[in-house]
Amino acid sequence: MSAHRWAMLTAMLWAVLLACLGCSPPQTSLSTLPAASTLAGDPPRRPGVDAVLVFLPASPATRQAWQSLRDELSDSFDVVTREVSEDSSQADLDREIQAVQPRCLLLLGNSASNLYLKYQQAHPGPYLPAVVLMTSFFEQQYPLFQNVTGVSYEVPGITTFVNLRTFVYRPIQRVGVLYRQLFRTYVEEQSRLARLEQVQLVPLELSRTPGPHEIRKGLDRLIHDEQVDAVWVLNDNVLLKPELIAKGWLKILHKNPIAVVVGVGSLVDARLHFGSFAMLPDHAALGVQASNLVFRLRDEGWNAKAVPPELPLSIQSVVDLGWTRAHLQFREDAIERIDRIVE
Repeated sequence: MSAHRWAMLTAMLWAVLLACLGCSPPQTSLSTLPAASTLAGDPPRRPGVDAVLVFLPASPATRQAWQSLRDELSDSFDVVTREVSEDSSQADLDREIQAVQPRCLLLLGNSASNLYLKYQQAHPGPYLPAVVLMTSFFEQQYPLFQNVTGVSYEVPGITTFVNLRTFVYRPIQRVGVLYRQLFRTYVEEQSRLARLEQVQLVPLELSRTPGPHEIRKGLDRLIHDEQVDAVWVLNDNVLLKPELIAKGWLKILHKNPIAVVVGVGSLVDARLHFGSFAMLPDHAALGVQASNLVFRLRDEGWNAKAVPPELPLSIQSVVDLGWTRAHLQFREDAIERIDRIVE
């Protein structure tokens, strides 16, 4: 690959990943941002009305969830919105909480939930109740929190595999997955559930910080030695770095067309041909679901232990139509069941 093409691909991958991972470039801290600076401004506070404080990064995905939760909650609460970035600090978070005095927090995206977790670890309780959504692998992070509930962002593998079977004629019986040790328990549980639908999950564990060569070697083993029918890509930021996608994943996948299912819609891109399908939560529906959790928290006296985390209730599907038609025996009658087509 020429240096010019590599630079263009890397820039494009960064743009894709920033969108799909729900984070903004680490440029400005929360304390220097006005309320909802890239969203619609919050309406004035109303006397005697409790507030919910929303922390989120600026992205199209979080905007969709924010709009629906705001619409659902605004009759009962003042919805106060603050943006966060990777540079936002615990002091920024604490200052906003003290200023707003909310009854509940809503934490959208990895940067917001990670910031609140660090805040809890550094400050004594009690802690405000919080609802987490659009955070990667929240189920695994949940035990570390106190007084927190939320909605998982990962669509269960069994749901993904069953849907995939309805989109292609090619049999889907063996699904390969690359993962790091951190996600071993999650992969084992997904493997157990997949067997209920006669799908064998074929896992291959990588090192803690794999390079492109290890990604290529792992994919080659899954496709040629294990003869998998599809590859399932976890929402692991470490495995989805632009360099690893360009020099690792794509080097093998472009030479060996196979169904690749990802968990974020932006990774289904007709310029990249990385994910052929995406199965992900409907972001607007996530906002509604999170709002319902807020109302349940209120009914339970703001005790999140009484409101367990939930799986996403509404799933969206995305397809790289040209690629799947050319390589994957796409079922044309499935088009009406696809939520978004990429061409």
